Amino acid sequence: MDLSYFLMATLTIIIIFVTFLLRHRDIAIKIGLISWIALSTYFIIDYIVIKATTVPYSFLEQPMSDLGVTTCGSDLYVLSSFEICSPYHLLMNWTFTVTGILIVVGALTLYQYWPDNRKSKIATLFFIIFGLSYTISGIVPVDVSFLWHTIPSTPGMIVQIPALILIGLSIRKEMPKLALWAFVSALITTSALILMFIEPFVDIFGLLQRIVYGSVYVWMSTTAIVLWRKKA
Repeated sequence: MDLSYFLMATLTIIIIFVTFLLRHRDIAIKIGLISWIALSTYFIIDYIVIKATTVPYSFLEQPMSDLGVTTCGSDLYVLSSFEICSPYHLLMNWTFTVTGILIVVGALTLYQYWPDNRKSKIATLFFIIFGLSYTISGIVPVDVSFLWHTIPSTPGMIVQIPALILIGLSIRKEMPKLALWAFVSALITTSALILMFIEPFVDIFGLLQRIVYGSVYVWMSTTAIVLWRKKA
């Protein structure tokens, strides 16, 4: 394994472990809020990496993982039919990894804002799985191991939906507007996920995949801002 990817895995373990230990400290809560707000910058890096590709990359058609492919050529992994060459693949894989870490850190530290019930506990667990899934997609690029990239990544396309619904149900009395926003986000990501696998929409797979994840990032960022103001 390249040293960079070993470092990604090591940092992921250390940061999540330390966050778990310090999750009730005031500083940890602030870090959690900042972590979720920072998710809004994801697609800026996505754009930078796309602009750096040396062969045409289709934002609409190609999956996000193509930007993390470590070599150049065609048919570089199972199911890939595009020519790929992403010189900034390491930046993209670091972005996948850090994005997942930010999601987990926020989930662990902001849990105390939610009502202490079973729904919020399960939702927090789902958000942690969502983040870990995303992190692994950066640590193991799709062309290095299609299997170990895809299997851990798959839950990250699904678990955020019940997480959003459960959070919405949990906070609908105390924070009705934020709950409604969670339901809307769940509807958006569910619709995009379904369309990804319907034949007429396959040609915009890349766009739909970005909506699946992006709708959750936007929800997390805006939620963190609301919670920050509430804390203030």
